[in-house]
Amino acid sequence: MFDSFVDYLAFQVKMRPEASFGSDADQKLTYAQAWHKLGRVAASLQARGINKDDRVAILAKNSLDNLLIFLGCARAGVVPVGINYRLTADEVGFIAENADARLLFVDAEFSPLIGSYLAGIEQIAIVGDVDGAPSLNDWLVETAEPAPVHIQGDDVLFQMYTSGTTGLPKGTLLTHRNLICNSIQAPITTGRAPRAGDRALIIAPTFHALGLVGALMAIYYGCDLVLHRDYDPVGMIDTMANDNITYVSVVPVMLQFSLACVPDIEKYDFSNLRWINYGASPISVDLLKRCLDVFDCEFYQGYGQTESTTALTFLTNEDHMRALQGKPELLRSCGRAVFGTELRIVDDKGNTLATGEVGEILGRGPQVMKGYWKCEEATAKTLVDGWLHTGDAGYLDDDGYLFIKDRVKDLIISGGENIYPAEIENVLMSHPKIADVAVIGVPDAKWGEVPLAVLVAGDQGEITVDELISHCRETLAGFKTPKLLEYVTALPRNPSGKILKKELRASIVPKYQGETA
Repeated sequence: MFDSFVDYLAFQVKMRPEASFGSDADQKLTYAQAWHKLGRVAASLQARGINKDDRVAILAKNSLDNLLIFLGCARAGVVPVGINYRLTADEVGFIAENADARLLFVDAEFSPLIGSYLAGIEQIAIVGDVDGAPSLNDWLVETAEPAPVHIQGDDVLFQMYTSGTTGLPKGTLLTHRNLICNSIQAPITTGRAPRAGDRALIIAPTFHALGLVGALMAIYYGCDLVLHRDYDPVGMIDTMANDNITYVSVVPVMLQFSLACVPDIEKYDFSNLRWINYGASPISVDLLKRCLDVFDCEFYQGYGQTESTTALTFLTNEDHMRALQGKPELLRSCGRAVFGTELRIVDDKGNTLATGEVGEILGRGPQVMKGYWKCEEATAKTLVDGWLHTGDAGYLDDDGYLFIKDRVKDLIISGGENIYPAEIENVLMSHPKIADVAVIGVPDAKWGEVPLAVLVAGDQGEITVDELISHCRETLAGFKTPKLLEYVTALPRNPSGKILKKELRASIVPKYQGETA
């Protein structure tokens, strides 16, 4: 087995040079053409003294060039850091500086996010014109043969940031071996492997594992990638039907939006579509039934974290069928452990719990991250004897199915985006009208969950929703900003002063249960 993901890509280029590698709205490349261009990316990095283990930042939407930058970095041993363009300039700047990024590849529309740190490093424009920055094509050197770089399995393939419970982003180090192993584990577990020539629709952003790992896995198997710059519900359906798409990876809210936005969707022909992967949240019975009626394909749900490349478990297509045939509770599960992976449920002392008992979910397998960038203490707490402490609480049933009961870290997942309440609470506490605050997730028909602020009014009276939004938008991304609030006279706390969010959820969430999809 190869140690480097680049070796798998090189093999696909050798076997099928004239096969289609991928396309976006602006260009279409064969495997040979893609190899040539990513080679120029690698050579250009080396020509500017950016070498193995150096970091470069990418602030851009999906495109072939964006993906070829990732792959060119891999060929040069350079570590790409994709940054969420939905963040604020301060958040983007923190990530770039924390990563010690030496170069920024950026789409022009995100120029306003370039703060003081990024302004001090070289910038290259991918899409559009950026003041003082060359375009990617102008920046590339002529040669397509970079100096050879020895890549080992434990070398970092990419660095992807994920927020911690304190709200500070941490750089997850994912290796070539992590990606290669997860690319093997997933098909063995689901029984469904991509084939050379399959057309994979990449619609999730590549700063997320769902988008980037999905694209890299497709390349691993020699697929033809169809990249959408952004999610468009109608555009997704048009492409799935008219461009012979074989499979797509989404979050359930994407399916829900697309079904709602295309009134004559039953008239589309999805006969080439073989399966849909989804993650980040469960799918409802009603939505699954509608999707099966429309798409008539197989469904798979994966559960994992950035720290586990993508998947720790899979709910297979057979599981989905069993759910519709009298076991609907299976759709609340995220499936069973993928090949080569162990799961444990432990209490707060690390003791393994019995079947059916709720505790923290631990996972161990070759897809688990190397660690966090420059965060030795966080790495030591998260990786213990090879076990990934997910921070999620759940239980295993007698058949090994994993059910997530709650989130130890109080994580809110809204439309596939991870939101950590502590970050929002820190911002809200700076407002003079707020004496105390706790943020919880409540059900939402469109996004799965949205943040709700539970407030204790200060001496200056109650803050309005508009005031709250205006205050948050100064420092928080839009999807993190609460649009809902509830007032209480005091927040429930335990003797040590910790807010009892379980009590808050028990009293407040039922008011919003009718909003679930």
